[in-house]
Amino acid sequence: MNRYPLWKYLVLLFALSLGLIYALPNIYAPDPAIQVSGQSSALQIGEAELAKVRAALDKKDIDFKSAVLEDNRLLVRLPDRDAQLLAKTATQHALGLDNYVVALNLAPTTPQWLRSVGAGPMKLGLDLSGGVHFLMEVDTDAAIETRLRSMVSTFKTDLRKEKIRGVVQQRGSAIEAKFRSEELRDKASSLALENMPEMTRRKGRDGERYTLVLELGEAAITQMEDEAVSQNLVTLRNRVNELGVSEPLVQRQGRSRIVIELPGVQDTAAAKRILGKTANLEFRLQARSDANSYDREAFPFEGGTAYLERDIIVTGEQVVGARAGFDENSAPQVNIDLSAEGGQIMHRITRHAVKRRM
Repeated sequence: MNRYPLWKYLVLLFALSLGLIYALPNIYAPDPAIQVSGQSSALQIGEAELAKVRAALDKKDIDFKSAVLEDNRLLVRLPDRDAQLLAKTATQHALGLDNYVVALNLAPTTPQWLRSVGAGPMKLGLDLSGGVHFLMEVDTDAAIETRLRSMVSTFKTDLRKEKIRGVVQQRGSAIEAKFRSEELRDKASSLALENMPEMTRRKGRDGERYTLVLELGEAAITQMEDEAVSQNLVTLRNRVNELGVSEPLVQRQGRSRIVIELPGVQDTAAAKRILGKTANLEFRLQARSDANSYDREAFPFEGGTAYLERDIIVTGEQVVGARAGFDENSAPQVNIDLSAEGGQIMHRITRHAVKRRM
């Protein structure tokens, strides 16, 4: 008869008990739920919204298990999928679609004593729980074209500052400049090397004109594509957070594509609307306190109201790049690159608006 030491039996019993405890959350089926969050992270979800949702559900005679506030979000648990769809429609009518996102979700029902030891249900992928799969492609050609147009404007500005006369124009994916003398062309070439080192330079002659052709190298094109895809990845991840999906997948695929998988999401239309919405970027000065009502516009900001001038300085069309950074005090900031035209407009407006907020 085989006999083992007592400690081996105890280790086996401990391992089985531990496995059983951490497997228990999987027997608790999740509740169908709706989740309400703000279109903007600055919007606070509070008791007022909770009261509106409760009143709307009671008015439509929709039974619900609970309605609570969690991490600036409102979570309503419902008994079945039919009630979930009805509750979503009633909540949207009560709160409106302008400032709030109402998403269908599955809320875990793991008991608190299990959650206290870090136990939770197994995260199911699309093959087990269903969900939404998106494959998006970033228009990198448009991003490169925008950057190239900005480079043309910048190069023209640099030539004017150095009093180098010539004709500069964009031809496809290259910048072509023509000059009357070889000396002017060489000066322009040196200026391009100093200010646009990522461009390759090719000198030539076209009749009586001396030509300079600037083209983006493969490394520069790859870098611009990576920046465009990275910016879209950050934007899409922020939008996925609005849906409140557990274990989402947002990752790059290939050179310009992004894969998004949202397990458990049942409302495909809402997910598509949130992920595909277009953001508008505008730069405006804060309105003066004595400004007339028709010269200013009100916007919700950090629980209050901010008044901005109606005149727009520049828009996202003049932004050619953005990256995270730190200021001189090591505080986080966003560094934005404007096109030559946008930079000139920004300089002209802000030099007369010192110490004003924008």
